[in-house]
Amino acid sequence: MKKLTWVLAGSVLALVMGPVGAAQTCDVNKAESTPSSRFKDNGDGTVTDTRTKLTWRHCALGMSWNGQTCEGQSASYDFVNAKIAIEELNAAGDSKHSDWRLPSRQELASIVEARCFKPAINLDVFPYSPESGFWTGTEVDGVIAPRVTVIHFINGGAYIANKTQAWRVRPVVGK
Repeated sequence: MKKLTWVLAGSVLALVMGPVGAAQTCDVNKAESTPSSRFKDNGDGTVTDTRTKLTWRHCALGMSWNGQTCEGQSASYDFVNAKIAIEELNAAGDSKHSDWRLPSRQELASIVEARCFKPAINLDVFPYSPESGFWTGTEVDGVIAPRVTVIHFINGGAYIANKTQAWRVRPVVGK
């Protein structure tokens, strides 16, 4: 009986924690900065933010939308290959769009869920989002070479990255 209890407890824990292996932590005493009601599901693997009018893919690049959630593994790219991946997405006409791009720092920061971390994003809108940095198109002049801003969804912070580092991509359409 003890063994069965541990097996059931482990199964429930695995269901609650999901495939990323850790549970998102949110401060329920804070107001949501990105409530689900702010996003319109377009039925094609994208959502439109009704406040900013930007359209986002539900899933990070490398993952696919099955109609209910994201499947697969998000891919990491250096900055040059992130831009190439966006070009390939546009050539394929992903979700009936051919104008995907890297978001600006402000645009990507607009989908950070400020009351949550690990990851700092609304998982109902953007399921299985990795606790990782995501490229923006906002370049920053560096001491040696231009750098790019990354929004890190472990905590929602903005950081300056070297273009040779590997981060994830969440394409955007609009503006």
